[in-house]
Amino acid sequence: MNPRTFPLILLVLCLMTFFIVIPAASSKTAEQSVSDTLIRGSRFTFTITGIPNSSYYIWLPRTSSMTGEPYDQPPVIADYLENIRKDPDGGPYPIGSYQYNNGNGRTIRDDIAPSATSMSNTNYYALATTDPNGRVVVEFQTSQYTGLQSYSVKVENPESVDKDNLQVDIAVHSRKAPSIMIQTTGTTKVPAEAPPLIIIPATRPTMEVTTPLPVATTLPKTPVSTTRAGIGFFPGLCAILTAAFLAGLKH
Repeated sequence: MNPRTFPLILLVLCLMTFFIVIPAASSKTAEQSVSDTLIRGSRFTFTITGIPNSSYYIWLPRTSSMTGEPYDQPPVIADYLENIRKDPDGGPYPIGSYQYNNGNGRTIRDDIAPSATSMSNTNYYALATTDPNGRVVVEFQTSQYTGLQSYSVKVENPESVDKDNLQVDIAVHSRKAPSIMIQTTGTTKVPAEAPPLIIIPATRPTMEVTTPLPVATTLPKTPVSTTRAGIGFFPGLCAILTAAFLAGLKH
């Protein structure tokens, strides 16, 4: 080997080591802000598309300044989601103890709001596992206790490197959708109950019309006039016949 070419070969090997080792040492991280249209009571979904059958840490970064008390809580991750796992409320916290990339030793639990009486901070982060297609959906919910400020969602896979594909998408869903469905259901019940309310008042005028018919308006006139005429003529006739009969007896 030519002694002059040895330094050149060594330099090339160093450069190859740099480009190979550095990407493998850094985790694949993605972060996206939630839309400004987010309001209390609405929800939003965070879709992760990455390596199939892989686990990703997901949390709401830089919310440690919040108190976690009512009206100052971050959005929470919904329960009973497929392929979503949380730490127990009372610990241990294997997910929350993850030291995220470029955090200088800080863990997820150091980067989120603390627990409060009404809410455990284990609801602010989770471990999401993608399906065979490399996709998983995480749903966040808000309430009247959610703090009014801007939020972002961060996702990271420590086993993934920068060259790996990682895509995240956020979709905000309005809180008005459920209320419309409830109002529609209630409206359809009203016509079923309406007919009895219409039939009941309709029978009352019929009874009121037929009730005055027995009132003695014309019937008393015929019996009264006939009876009075008969009674006034017959006693006088009887008196005349009686007087004539008695007069005949005297003679």
